[in-house]
Amino acid sequence: MPLSRLSLIAATLTTALLASTSSQADVDKAIEYRQDALGVMAWQIGPLGDMAQGKIDYDAETFARRAENLAAVAPLPWEGFVEGSLRGDDHGVDTDALADIAEDWEDFESRQQTLIEETATLAELARGDDFAAMRRQVATVADTCKGCHDNYRAE
Repeated sequence: MPLSRLSLIAATLTTALLASTSSQADVDKAIEYRQDALGVMAWQIGPLGDMAQGKIDYDAETFARRAENLAAVAPLPWEGFVEGSLRGDDHGVDTDALADIAEDWEDFESRQQTLIEETATLAELARGDDFAAMRRQVATVADTCKGCHDNYRAE
């Protein structure tokens, strides 16, 4: 085999290997990104739930700040759900996000939008003084999270 043909084959294989490594690195970054964003959401909602359940004292300023933070972060994780980043989609990634997401993307997007809207409602309520309404809205947000986890997250 002439050297130039061998060089062409080697270059092609190297390019293919780098492309697959790059795309796997992108998938890994997407998974890390969405997990980090979801972790920030959990960090914010934890004390809100504790206040709503009476586990810790209600503090209006803390509640409002955390509700605002939660609403600000709610739109962020979803861009991290990229092709090849789901469990069971034959890409072999380590994640709790099920391939069912891709199979019913419309429902997943609808649930994203619902979460964004419900967290915005919570932030709006937190600017007022109706703690009973805030408590109900925390439960609504938590139920929205749970609904998505029940359908699209591995146990």
